[in-house]
Amino acid sequence: MLVAVMAAATALPQLYWMIFGKPVRTPFIMYSCVDDLFMIQRTGETMVREDTRGNQYTREEYEEKLPMLYMRQLMLSGTMMDTIRGIAIDAREVNNARSTFRYKPSDRYTPDPGLYPLFEAESGRANLEMPEDYFRITWRMEFTDAKTNKVDEEKSRLFSAALYHKGFQFPAVKIAGIPTTRKSCDEGYLVVDAAHQLFHVKMVRGKPYVRNVELPEGLRFEHIACVDFRDRLYYAYLIDKGGETWILTQDDYMLVKLPVGSFNPASEDMRIYGDFFNYNVIFNGDGFVRAVALDKDFNKIDEYGETWKIRMELPEGKAFTWLFPGTLKLESPNSNFLKFRVEVNPVARWIWLSLALAALHFLLLSRGKGYTLCKNLTGHLADLAIIVVSGIFGFLAVNIFPNRFFD
Repeated sequence: MLVAVMAAATALPQLYWMIFGKPVRTPFIMYSCVDDLFMIQRTGETMVREDTRGNQYTREEYEEKLPMLYMRQLMLSGTMMDTIRGIAIDAREVNNARSTFRYKPSDRYTPDPGLYPLFEAESGRANLEMPEDYFRITWRMEFTDAKTNKVDEEKSRLFSAALYHKGFQFPAVKIAGIPTTRKSCDEGYLVVDAAHQLFHVKMVRGKPYVRNVELPEGLRFEHIACVDFRDRLYYAYLIDKGGETWILTQDDYMLVKLPVGSFNPASEDMRIYGDFFNYNVIFNGDGFVRAVALDKDFNKIDEYGETWKIRMELPEGKAFTWLFPGTLKLESPNSNFLKFRVEVNPVARWIWLSLALAALHFLLLSRGKGYTLCKNLTGHLADLAIIVVSGIFGFLAVNIFPNRFFD
């Protein structure tokens, strides 16, 4: 019976939204270095391209307003500007300044691999090579050979001592890096220790390189995403407990807080597009989009946002609250973990349908031969309770998979 209720609570809401749900098309917002305002592209039955003043543009006009984004197309069509803001445009410099970053809540809620490869930062080779061992940081920094599964004691002691002498407190609570050879160079890992201190750890010519990064008092990071951009201005984007976004500059290890406001890293996306003139920071959440433009020194230039009704405020969402008590999910778009998640409807309109279904079930029982009111109630209290509590899920489960057969 319980399995049937769970199956219905999983399948019926999914089927409902598959039939009645309407996709939300979030507008694409970018800051124009030509007009110094935001350009908006809306998709739907027709494509609409406009700015925040309400002026609409053709596709070609829209692309000319965003030359850093559509440079290749503009060069092909011969409409690329020679200078912007009095600066001569060089294609190589524009490409070197271009960067793209995206944060999703599932980046934060994802399984920890437990073991990490530590690359040689100065191997003298043109391409990075995968090491033969992997490390973890528990009571020490321990390297294990991938083939033999044996611990490299000498290397483990060498790196553990280097961490200890820099004030590292074992174990590590967060290890962030880019554990792949598909990057321009290796800058190791950013590691948070048990005392919430931040360290930069890498291997240079077989020796440990450890740097303790000074943090403001009380600063705690929720997520760290290392990046590999051509301009090599910073090591990573860091998101603190309050939802503020920071960068860690390369070589001088300065922490800079981006003046973009806070967001909820548990349920909202963040995208950062960098170009020769600006950074576009875009937040997407349930029912809103917010864009912030920064200059190359990370000073705020402008901000623009839009809101719309969330799914549960639309007619199909209101109907959902009448039909279903909630939803049982195994997966979540905000997490890479599989587990049962119960999402109860915020409005208890479904209780009226539950009571009606319980009454209907009782009437169906009353049609049975030889049944009395007292016998019906005492013999089926459990079924009626299941229907009242779980609504249509319980009604289907009780009638399709009954606990007993009756005449």
